[in-house]
Amino acid sequence: MNLTEEKRQAIINAALREFSLNNYATASTNKIVSNANISKGILYHYFGSKKNLYLFLYDYTTTKFSEALNRQIDLAEPDIFKRYEQIMKIKIDLMKQYHALFDFLKKAYAETSSEVRDELNHYNAAFQKNAYVTAFEGIDTSLFRENLDIKKAIDTIQWVTDGISHRYEERLKAHVDNQELFNELIEQCMEEASEYFLFLKTLLYQ
Repeated sequence: MNLTEEKRQAIINAALREFSLNNYATASTNKIVSNANISKGILYHYFGSKKNLYLFLYDYTTTKFSEALNRQIDLAEPDIFKRYEQIMKIKIDLMKQYHALFDFLKKAYAETSSEVRDELNHYNAAFQKNAYVTAFEGIDTSLFRENLDIKKAIDTIQWVTDGISHRYEERLKAHVDNQELFNELIEQCMEEASEYFLFLKTLLYQ
């Protein structure tokens, strides 16, 4: 018994949605199979258990994100603001295919269930090492003002980026099937990011 790619993606997206709306303990495999339009027997045949499905999702999504970062980030670009623009575009592209991907990752990061926490910590350590370290490799910190606390400056850029992303995520997900409106929202999001980055540059750069 083999899953078609269409059915596999349906299971992944249904599971991402359920685990992004609920914590591990309260997430329902019944809802996952219903939304994916499969039997529970098929789900357990391929994943064995709810825990295996959850950990598969975490490994799958972090791998997808890591591969996209490694493939698309321009390491020749030394400006951290340009790097963040690249990351935002990568996240939007992934959201088109996996609507709840980043909601799931946020939920998983805060997951406290002892059944999965140790494994999540292991996966997350590998993800941080392989993805974000690579994404910010070669950043030119000499662009910042002298005597500036570089860590606090980068944290500030991160918080602004996260805030803009959060502001648009729900709207983008709501219109992911409307290509015209989705593209308009992407343009608005990136324009707003550029405006804030320009403002931050005047504060943080020489």
